[in-house]
Amino acid sequence: MAGARRAAVWVIDGASQLGDHALVEGRSPAAWLAATASAYLARMPWAESGRPIRDVVRELILYVREAGRRAGLADAAGFPSATLSLVRLVHDHLELCLLGDSPVLVRPPGSPAAAFVDPQFDGAEERLLDAVRAELDRGVAPATVYARAQATNRERRIQRNTPAGLWVLADIPEAAEHAFVTTVPITSGMELVVMSDGFARALHPFGLVTSTDALLDEIAAGRAEALLDRLRTAERADSARVAFPRFSISDDATMLHARLSRTD
Repeated sequence: MAGARRAAVWVIDGASQLGDHALVEGRSPAAWLAATASAYLARMPWAESGRPIRDVVRELILYVREAGRRAGLADAAGFPSATLSLVRLVHDHLELCLLGDSPVLVRPPGSPAAAFVDPQFDGAEERLLDAVRAELDRGVAPATVYARAQATNRERRIQRNTPAGLWVLADIPEAAEHAFVTTVPITSGMELVVMSDGFARALHPFGLVTSTDALLDEIAAGRAEALLDRLRTAERADSARVAFPRFSISDDATMLHARLSRTD
């Protein structure tokens, strides 16, 4: 789920449920959380007010928690989770707030792109996939390998939003204090891409582009849809997840691109 308003853009990527789940207001829990959070960000008074961005995220979490309780999500154990990448224009700089593994690319004119990701997630999935690769290399059947991986991921989900795990967007307001916040000076012509990790798969692991700059070039040239089509084709061609180990055959792919202008 992507959203935008004056002076702000965001991507919210709901985590697919592991196992059976009940619909929430007619939607999957992940889709419900992403849509509910995005709609609130679009209308709450925060982008232009200069409120501390962690306070914004805390208010957002409190809102979705109450909305979830009204919808029948009684406690944290059954509450869906999502990643959040939030970017706000504040005077002469961008303010980035990242909670999860949805990356943000920023490229000033004439300079290489810089990729930002929440440090708590940096390399976390790759470390888990190392065990998957090792088993696949030993000839263990992919179905067996990924059944074990799903069990491991289920345990990790239980630990999310606790000191033993990773912090994400769900119903625990303390997560706002663990978000990664940084600023980037704005230069005229700067390009910005906010995307889900599913869209970033075009770069890694599939290598459909060779670098973050090449990925941004494809997007800026208006070829994002064609790139996504190529990604879906590559995912289907490796449905057993052997050539390109990953935890799902395909993943939600969401992206927003902007080119900034600065007027003094």
